[in-house]
Amino acid sequence: MMTHIRILAEHAWTKYGVRSVVHPHAGGYIEFEDEIKKLMQDIPHEIAGLCLDTGHLYYSKMDPVQWLRDCANRLDYIHFKDINLDKYQQVMTECIRFFDACGKGVMCPIGQGIIDYKSINRLLKEIDYHGYITVEQERDPRNCDSSLRDVSQSFAYLKSIGF
Repeated sequence: MMTHIRILAEHAWTKYGVRSVVHPHAGGYIEFEDEIKKLMQDIPHEIAGLCLDTGHLYYSKMDPVQWLRDCANRLDYIHFKDINLDKYQQVMTECIRFFDACGKGVMCPIGQGIIDYKSINRLLKEIDYHGYITVEQERDPRNCDSSLRDVSQSFAYLKSIGF
């Protein structure tokens, strides 16, 4: 897989001028700490950047603040999400897929969950991060009637803490 990532990233850059980033994802092939470390060992930042996702990191039992700090020199892109702690603790006792957990509401509007966005804000200023950030609300697509409300709440919260 690492060879394929390298080949695809090099091809995207040399043929199309597109810089690739790898996005570790809960329920994906690169999800856990050892897999992300292997990626960073095998794929230099010059070949492909890193897109860390606060929600996926927490979901996979990693501290988003620590990972953003430790990978500061590899970050090209960040995704923001939040996790409802009660739902998270519940789905961790079940044998279900990640997107089924999303359908049960494990992801919530930013500021209503467990992830410490005040610390993330301080950290991003400290490391002088100037890359892109995408605010996301993962859910079951059959339950999207509150998407605009939830994203609006996330943006309002982020703005209220200085983003």
